[in-house]
Amino acid sequence: KMDNKDKITNEMRETIKRYKNIVISGEVGVGKITHTVEAVQDNANVYYLGNPVDYVGKPRPKGYDKYIDYIISLKKDMHIIATEKEILSFDFSSMRGDNAILIIDEIYGRSAEQFEKVLGILGIEKLKVIIIAGCLKNVGRLIRDIDAAVMLIPDGILLIEKEFAKKICRVLCPDPQVEQAKLFN
Repeated sequence: KMDNKDKITNEMRETIKRYKNIVISGEVGVGKITHTVEAVQDNANVYYLGNPVDYVGKPRPKGYDKYIDYIISLKKDMHIIATEKEILSFDFSSMRGDNAILIIDEIYGRSAEQFEKVLGILGIEKLKVIIIAGCLKNVGRLIRDIDAAVMLIPDGILLIEKEFAKKICRVLCPDPQVEQAKLFN
């Protein structure tokens, strides 16, 4: 019998295979990062774009360095891109065509430059992008380039198709330009 963790991991793995750009959302502690990394364990080319704050802008509870150590412990061969300087200088277009997966940990709290960079990354062909977002509201303008959203719940995943995810974002965040500006000021 498959336990709940395996069920969620398998559902996540299938969703990641099926879609290019995905947002994974869910409440604190539901396992957004853990299940995502578990679902890509077999992929040798996984990159992680860190964020020192969570989805409400709070610093990581035990500090960012400890959080990065935890992320590395989940997948030892994952490439970590942790600082603002690394994020802004990294050439993501070089990742094309080698089955690369980029996990972006949270949008909230990123600088305007990082947000624009993420918008560009979503358009890179043959690069799968998984955005972890505590709340779909934080996705803002990025929703236009998302193929599917996943709401992670304790006993499974709820797959939200692109058009419905856009509608949810319009309700949560009627003017993404204004909301996005608020995130950075």
